Amino acid sequence: MLTIQHTEEDLSRAYVQAIAAKAGVNLSMKDRSHDYTIDGTFHQVSYFNGHYHETGFSLDFQLKASKNCIIGDTHLRYDLDIETHNYLVDRAQKSGTTPVILIVMALPEAESEWLSLSEEELVLRRCCYWVYLSGERSKNARTQRIEISRQNFLTPNLLNKVLTAVEKGETPS
Repeated sequence: MLTIQHTEEDLSRAYVQAIAAKAGVNLSMKDRSHDYTIDGTFHQVSYFNGHYHETGFSLDFQLKASKNCIIGDTHLRYDLDIETHNYLVDRAQKSGTTPVILIVMALPEAESEWLSLSEEELVLRRCCYWVYLSGERSKNARTQRIEISRQNFLTPNLLNKVLTAVEKGETPS
């Protein structure tokens, strides 16, 4: 039987895979044997000359899942491990790199509410939110509390808008 943390991770991966599929975006998820802070990459796809092609524009992501998120009226609060936080803000300062976002899956507190299914539907409770971290490294020892706007609810349309921003050379926001 998987640990709770691995179950949370697998559910977040399933959510991201479903969103990418509906968005028409090619998704590569990292092999679990080598995780160097990047869990996957969204690759923009377009139709050109009668064929679909990757455009060459992509967006990396780090994926987290937790039942311990604090969901407020306007923001989600999450305690991110300090190593990941500092990696993401350091990377944001480097020019020429593929942009990287943090995706957080906010799960219900009760495991029994995470997933339900029938012959008619598969329901994964709650959702993922994303943020592009930039700014200063944290001097905290273990975690950095981050806030993610609830407007950054990860949907197929929003994913395509972020990839379009990357294509234009804009910072994901």
